[in-house]
Amino acid sequence: MAVKQAPLDLTNVFNLEHHGTDTYVGDSPEYSWGRIYGGLVVAQALWAATQTVDPSHLVHSLHAYFILGGEIPEPVRYEVDRVRNGRSFSTRRVVARQSGGAILTLECSFQISEGGPEAQAAEFPRDLPKPDEGALDVDAGIECTNAAGTMDPPRSAVWARYPSPLGDDPRLHACALAYLSDLNATGAVMRCHPNPMTGADLDDGGVMSASLDHALWFHRHGRADDWTLLDLAGSSFVGSRGLATGLMFGADGTHVATIAQDVLIRDRRR
Repeated sequence: MAVKQAPLDLTNVFNLEHHGTDTYVGDSPEYSWGRIYGGLVVAQALWAATQTVDPSHLVHSLHAYFILGGEIPEPVRYEVDRVRNGRSFSTRRVVARQSGGAILTLECSFQISEGGPEAQAAEFPRDLPKPDEGALDVDAGIECTNAAGTMDPPRSAVWARYPSPLGDDPRLHACALAYLSDLNATGAVMRCHPNPMTGADLDDGGVMSASLDHALWFHRHGRADDWTLLDLAGSSFVGSRGLATGLMFGADGTHVATIAQDVLIRDRRR
């Protein structure tokens, strides 16, 4: 995101209203850039889907497409389709709607907890400052500190944590991690642009950006209300679209999730 956000009350983000069979409605805080933060819609859509799944099944992946920018203060309606209920896996499809039409579609898969071997090949980047060593900032209502922002290689790494206590429900933490996961993909893509740029280029109005699609794979339980590192790299830019990929780590170095996002960046049409 290019425009920084003053502190927001996010305590009601996951208080969705039940509006009939597999349908839920959520509200958005007043984001300063005038549109609903994409990570909010992803998180609320995932939480709506979670309400329709047996609690023994936990989300392991989601894939979302951003269709239209969400309008503030209009509520968002989340319609859940129970695609499949299996013994090991359950699948859900969610359409997020406002009066202008669908603003996001999301598919997500849930898996029952299974034992077995475990490995972590992803290495926690020990070269980065710790979260308490940087200046505390706020982006999309999230407490964060910049850990790295380089052009060569194109990289954007931030520490972030959800500002409200979330209890111990791993399902809720997964949704809050989805909220965090949309924070810095645009920054990584901007640094991968043929003419590398920073958030100031968006602020001056000459360039626009929009998230197009978003994928998230959950590997281990993480606490979104504790410091989480989002370390993303810009890997390609073509046709006004750039791809950012990266990892989410807990403060203890645990590889929590993997992110991929396609971002549109182009000169603003006059």
